[in-house]
Amino acid sequence: MKKLTLTGILFLIFSLIAQGEIDWERRVVIATGIGAPNPNAPNMAVKRAGAINAARMYAVRDLLATIKGMYVTSEQTVENYMMTSDVVQTHVEGIARAFRQVGEPQYFEDGSVQVTVEMSIDGDLSSLMLEDKSFGDTTPLVGQATYKLSDLTGQPETFSGLVIDCTDIQLRPALSPRVLSQSGNEVYGTSNVNKDFAVQQGVMGYLKNIDTAKTNARVANNPLVIKAVGVQGANRADIVISDKDAARIERYSANNDFLKECRVIAIIR
Repeated sequence: MKKLTLTGILFLIFSLIAQGEIDWERRVVIATGIGAPNPNAPNMAVKRAGAINAARMYAVRDLLATIKGMYVTSEQTVENYMMTSDVVQTHVEGIARAFRQVGEPQYFEDGSVQVTVEMSIDGDLSSLMLEDKSFGDTTPLVGQATYKLSDLTGQPETFSGLVIDCTDIQLRPALSPRVLSQSGNEVYGTSNVNKDFAVQQGVMGYLKNIDTAKTNARVANNPLVIKAVGVQGANRADIVISDKDAARIERYSANNDFLKECRVIAIIR
């Protein structure tokens, strides 16, 4: 019986389980693949090139598996959405193949190669997943949707964004989350936002530190900070806030665009 090397063992593990992960702070999906060389290749250069291609193939497989498990809404995953149409499935698979390689490949003594790749959640994937959503503003923006805030500090009851502390409710990030009041009214969702901001920046940002969030360009320089009281939906992606805070958001957002421009960050564990 042939003895397995450490790399061989790792290769088997990588072949059996998906290695992808979602970094919601950077808004990227990351995956790693290990490729083995073809023992019949004529020389080391060809073996190495083949191993790199195999590693990328496995990385893309795991990238796609991770994308499929991503939540679109509190009731739907990307995989659910892909099942509705062969066209959607083909587009998602194509988006996954448009990956970026992270750093240089790692080479092992037996000729195997490890490659890490990533792709953005925003842009093409968000555009596809949000295609059937209703938006409050579909006016195309000139150039990129960026957070260039005017100086709002010092103006009474004027906020530049919204930070929701969700550390007590086990919130799960999604591409199209909602914020609901305890009375069941939708306070925030795609119906409040400009489509370009949603596609290019995401409907909601996710960070793990509230102090960092307060100075983040997405909501700086004077965000309204509230605390979530619950979570809703099978995927636990919709945030529930108090009716009092819902009324505050409605009042403060009436005269500025912080909701329309997706200036919302949820603080997660």
